[in-house]
Amino acid sequence: MTYHDMDSRDTIIEIIADTLQVPREQVREESKLIDLAKDSIALFELLIRLEKQFSHKVKYEDIAHIETVGDISAFIGALPSATVLPLSQESVA
Repeated sequence: MTYHDMDSRDTIIEIIADTLQVPREQVREESKLIDLAKDSIALFELLIRLEKQFSHKVKYEDIAHIETVGDISAFIGALPSATVLPLSQESVA
């Protein structure tokens, strides 16, 4: 795992924990998103936050297979020129 991958992973975990309002310790690679989220609206909010953070519009077909935190990490890592933007209060809110 490269520094960039670790940085992206930490950012993803922070966004998931904050958006889904769960303790960061509960957000593990094998955690199922459906188990972490209160409802489908929370998952939609998560998608929007990730799109903003990584400057990439996501199509439903691209994410239909995503079930776990690890799946998100792999998807983000495979994006062309996936850029980790610094988390700001605006991007977290």
